[in-house]
Amino acid sequence: MKGNPCINRNFCFLWSGRIISQLGDKIYLIALAWWILEKTNSPATMGLSMTLSILPGIIAGIFSGIFIDKRNRKLILISADIIRGLMVLIVAWLSMAGQLEIWHILLATAAISIASSFFDPCVQAFIPQLVNEVDLPKANSLNQMVEGLSSIAGPALGALAVSVCGFTWVFYFNALSYLLSGLLESFIFPPAFTALHYNPFKTAFIEEIKEGFRFIIGDKSMLLIISVIGIAHFFVGSLMVTLPFLAQGLQGQGVQNLGYLQMTMGVGLLLGSLIGVRQTNSIHESRLLQLIMIFGLCFLAISGAQFLRAVSIIIFSAVTTVFGIVIALASIFWQSLLQIKTPNNMAGRIFSIANIVGNTSLPIAYSVFGIILEKSPISITMLFCGICLIALSGFMSALNK
Repeated sequence: MKGNPCINRNFCFLWSGRIISQLGDKIYLIALAWWILEKTNSPATMGLSMTLSILPGIIAGIFSGIFIDKRNRKLILISADIIRGLMVLIVAWLSMAGQLEIWHILLATAAISIASSFFDPCVQAFIPQLVNEVDLPKANSLNQMVEGLSSIAGPALGALAVSVCGFTWVFYFNALSYLLSGLLESFIFPPAFTALHYNPFKTAFIEEIKEGFRFIIGDKSMLLIISVIGIAHFFVGSLMVTLPFLAQGLQGQGVQNLGYLQMTMGVGLLLGSLIGVRQTNSIHESRLLQLIMIFGLCFLAISGAQFLRAVSIIIFSAVTTVFGIVIALASIFWQSLLQIKTPNNMAGRIFSIANIVGNTSLPIAYSVFGIILEKSPISITMLFCGICLIALSGFMSALNK
């Protein structure tokens, strides 16, 4: 059941649903950003929308892990997709009726964030129930490939769809993509033994949550992996803040340059996913730390190019492609390592904590590096990031010996 080249039927349904919903989501986000821009022309409102896409999920993520460990994971996935689909369906209906207001968008965004705090760690916890351990890197690579494909196709298709079809039909498309994803997930039939983990709560709810934190703190390897997640997301956040300013200083139009840089990063994510498929025997903590070092070298490359006053988009596109490859491989490695090292009945809590760490690091990085870039040139900021990452990689490697 679990060993064929395409992994298996259950994973195929899960993966197909993710392709549809992720593509719909990327198209929706582009449309939503333009709608907010046209409706309010307010950076503060845009920032509030971005905050509500993350913050409610971080708060809900504290509790979502225990539900993932104690309840039927298939039903959690389906329910989360239905909730997200209905939220966007309401937005689309209000848009068609000409009654859509910004507060509707903000409420829907918060609700989607909460539903995603159940969906995302549930997918990561569910995969080891659907595939053999030896197939985990391949499964996670295919999962990461969805992000790469949607990052490449989503922005372009989103802009085209808005110009051709208008906001309303783009919103309807995303609602349908979530509902189709939920439908495909209904055809997943995990092995019967997984039902043993869906017992009623036996201990206090807070104690169950603490158990997940104790498990991580008590295992040096787990603590290292979670730390890498936080570090990687923090510096990815620094890169996301820097890219618009970097694009502005290159030859050509700033907006087009930004599109090229984001697209090449998507290409890198896709290439990294393809490379990850072949990394079955290379999943180890030391490889994660090597990727952190390469990540740091990429920051140094941007810093050096800025010091040399390079303005060619080709140079920086090459670096963002490598960034994408490193991000994809790091994501595949940390997910596979956590899946291998975590008991199935604790996977929901561990992946919820991992997602909280990553999702908390991003907005902190947005704020910190937004302030830093006000005071410091890109060359110095990127130099600082590169040195920090290389030093952290060396320090954590020494601790891991």
